Amino acid sequence: MAVQFKYNDVMKRYDVLLPFTLADEKSELVVASISEDDRLTLHRELRLDIVKQIVLRWDEYSYQIAKEMEEVLNTKPE
Repeated sequence: MAVQFKYNDVMKRYDVLLPFTLADEKSELVVASISEDDRLTLHRELRLDIVKQIVLRWDEYSYQIAKEMEEVLNTKPE
């Protein structure tokens, strides 16, 4: 399952998207959101294994964002 995160500028949060198929139409469904202070809000009823996967992927994703920001801030213009 491919958990994706998309920043929502209007709500100032990350939307959690999961793949969704209905009548051979594939799309992504917002199932939860994560606030800027790392609070998870569920918008759908989810199994615990899916919630665990969301949390683990968020941990990886937020670490990568922090690492990239640190690299940008430590880069000195020449």
